[in-house]
Amino acid sequence: MVVSILALLATVGVLQLARARIITHEELTLVSMRQISRACHFFYLANLRFPASLTELATASPPYIPLDLAGDGFTVEKRGYRFTYANPSSNSFSLNADPITSGVTGSRYFYVDQGLVMHVDQSASADANDPVIP
Repeated sequence: MVVSILALLATVGVLQLARARIITHEELTLVSMRQISRACHFFYLANLRFPASLTELATASPPYIPLDLAGDGFTVEKRGYRFTYANPSSNSFSLNADPITSGVTGSRYFYVDQGLVMHVDQSASADANDPVIP
């Protein structure tokens, strides 16, 4: 009986720890999303165009973002999330952050573009039509 109770408590503790890790990943991902999107705007103010890649933000002098946020220029994995940058024109950009393993490394999908409005989806890659994060 005591062993069963201890096993149940251990299971609950592990589940709470996993959920806390997911919440932490998501909050840190939002911080990185805001950092990158604001850096894109500062870059735009200085250059009258959005950066062609995250590498351009990280290698500028002075850099707008740390090099570890640049990845290969378009995709970077950080804290359980895969960030994907797109620059379809000099006047726009988009940034998605999707969990690498949904339900394990994160449970929400994020999106931001040149409007600096953060969007979230619970089940698939987010876009501008998804609910706004206040």
